[in-house]
Amino acid sequence: MRILRSDLDSEVNPVATRALTAVALLGFGGALLLVIGGGLAGAAAPGESGRLWSVPTVPVRPVAGLVPALVLFYGGMILLVRAWLALRRHQLTHGLSLTALALIVGLWSVPFLVGPPLGSRDVYAYAAQGRLAEQGYDVYEEGPSRLGADDPVLAPVDPIYHDAPVVYGPVFVFVASQIARVTGEGVIVAVLIYRLMAVIGLLVTAAAVHDLARGLGRDPVDALVLAFANPLVLLHLVSGAHNEAIMLAFLVGGVTIGRRGGALRHLGIALCAMAAAIKLPAILAVAFLGWPWVLDARRLPTRALRLAISALEALVVIALAGRLTGWGWGWVDAILSSDPVDAYLSLTRVAGGAVALTTGLDSDAVLSVARLLGFLVAAGLTALLLLRGHRSWPLMLAWSLLIWALLHPTTQPWYLTWGIMFLAASSAGERNRSFVIVCAVAAFVVMPVGPQLGLLLLEDTGYVSIAVGAVLLLTLTLTPRSGPTPRHRRSLRSDTVTVVVPTRHEQESVAPLVAAFEGLDDRRYELLFVDDSDDATPEVIEQVGADASIPVAVLHRPVADRWGGLGGAVVDGLEEASGSIVVVMDADGQHPVSTVPELVRAVEHGRNGLAVGSRRVPGGEDEGLTLVRRMLSSGATGLARTAFPVRVGRVADPLSGFFALRLAEVDLARLQPDGFKILVEVLATHPEMAVDEVPFAFAEREEGLSKASGAEAARYVGHLVDLRLRTSGPWSGAPLPQRAFRSA
Repeated sequence: MRILRSDLDSEVNPVATRALTAVALLGFGGALLLVIGGGLAGAAAPGESGRLWSVPTVPVRPVAGLVPALVLFYGGMILLVRAWLALRRHQLTHGLSLTALALIVGLWSVPFLVGPPLGSRDVYAYAAQGRLAEQGYDVYEEGPSRLGADDPVLAPVDPIYHDAPVVYGPVFVFVASQIARVTGEGVIVAVLIYRLMAVIGLLVTAAAVHDLARGLGRDPVDALVLAFANPLVLLHLVSGAHNEAIMLAFLVGGVTIGRRGGALRHLGIALCAMAAAIKLPAILAVAFLGWPWVLDARRLPTRALRLAISALEALVVIALAGRLTGWGWGWVDAILSSDPVDAYLSLTRVAGGAVALTTGLDSDAVLSVARLLGFLVAAGLTALLLLRGHRSWPLMLAWSLLIWALLHPTTQPWYLTWGIMFLAASSAGERNRSFVIVCAVAAFVVMPVGPQLGLLLLEDTGYVSIAVGAVLLLTLTLTPRSGPTPRHRRSLRSDTVTVVVPTRHEQESVAPLVAAFEGLDDRRYELLFVDDSDDATPEVIEQVGADASIPVAVLHRPVADRWGGLGGAVVDGLEEASGSIVVVMDADGQHPVSTVPELVRAVEHGRNGLAVGSRRVPGGEDEGLTLVRRMLSSGATGLARTAFPVRVGRVADPLSGFFALRLAEVDLARLQPDGFKILVEVLATHPEMAVDEVPFAFAEREEGLSKASGAEAARYVGHLVDLRLRTSGPWSGAPLPQRAFRSA
């Protein structure tokens, strides 16, 4: 027989609606605290009565006590990140309309739109550079200090930019000069106009991300949650008004239009070239957009011609931009001759500094070599991504932009937005652990007005005050949370043992396994195959089951329901099993059917709710593993025991896929496996369940293919981290249920 899955209930859930409202208010509260704390920490100076904020001068001084201000700032960041995680959890489990998402992101943006610039003071440099250009100076030769010390536009500019020429393209310089023409000496008005432009740019980018995600077969709403409810984007592109927002409108819009092919490809290349005329890294999109067109040609001369056409199109657009704005190619000379800002987040800066410190070599020389190596590595990796990513080039472009951002000589957190827009569109609907972690961490690595504030904190604040503030933030981060509502199976048949067998492309294994259970002993066995195959395996199971003397059923999971990989298949089997005792085993012959009665006896009449078939206890063998796989298994076991020294450490063979359990003792709501090591999930989430181990000899594979791979190894490590967080009582995050995702 075949078990069919019922459709999910699509009715509006009032509880979920109230939860979404709470998430919206939590994010707004976090944003408000960020702005208040950042303003008190120095992003705003004491202004006139009734003024919301005023422009700080250099050096920046806090308006209030620095520790309380930073507690408010980072406390707000914690709340905003938690709200983002909870919003994504809601989207993936309950769904989210575009209108609701727009209202929530708009609500979270309000404090950032009206408060002082946070995270950096670059927008003040934009205003000064625009004023310099408006007054007729060559911004590619001279810095804002040329305005004169008495000019109020120069006062809030970070000193490192006073004598630095502009390194942005002619399009942005032209825009900045026009803003300066309107605002004059009005710095706050200039900041608000830059923010307005950033918002317009983000709205255009959001439309492009939505369209791109839909074109790539991804969840467009999830892509928008990942990209635009992102604290990194709100802090740096809305509050900080960085010119990335304008660049991204051209860049993502160009890629979205250009990937449609035909004449639109050339329009897309032109738009990406315009993005490069704002910030140069956008030129990478021209290569990725034109490359599939180049490879579609069969003849080498045609490929060379198309490559030349793509490059020429971009070059002409950039040249026209320079010609029409009157700024020419001076920006290229400025980029080549400028000294990189000493950014503390730059990987090349950190690596070069470490080498200079340990070897005693000249620091400037080492940093130059490190930056050159960073450039070469980024160029080499981009070439590899370009060559290997013909069909999935938007995702390859995302990784290339992220690589350049991380290896840039002056890496800043907002540089990550170059790639995260494409990464969000290309991978929406996936778990995206690394994406979320990197964005959340990057939001925390900046001070309200730059790293100088950290030095001021250490100079002027006592260690006791810093410790108290750290404890307050830690308490806010690790507040207790309630677990999921328990869900146990009831009304189970005490005379039946259900054997759950996850399968994928294993049609040759079915008949021997069913035959081995026929007449095994006097118990009543039923076999439930949970199948993720795309071949004829489910039909073979039905045919074999029709002639078998024991009940045989198949639960075939279509692609959209293959959450959690093999582990998810086992949990779905537990949901459908009718026997009070369930045995989990593979179909490939490596788990001997003769050991099943021993596993059943271990949980049938004792206190043990779980019996593990073990290769690591006396009498057990693992001769079915090669030496390499045995070493990998030992390493994976060590990782699991390190993460869970008590819960997993109580079992000698926690990576076994062969075990029996008393189903009524399993809380199915706790199980959110990801990959093929389901036993680790059971052990870690059910510490109260008593365990026995039964030795067995792990045989050589008879049929089927191994589920182990490099991707599964990476998935396993990520799952251990996720499992550690989920099962830690004080963790206050919003873990994503694995059921929301397809199998990788």
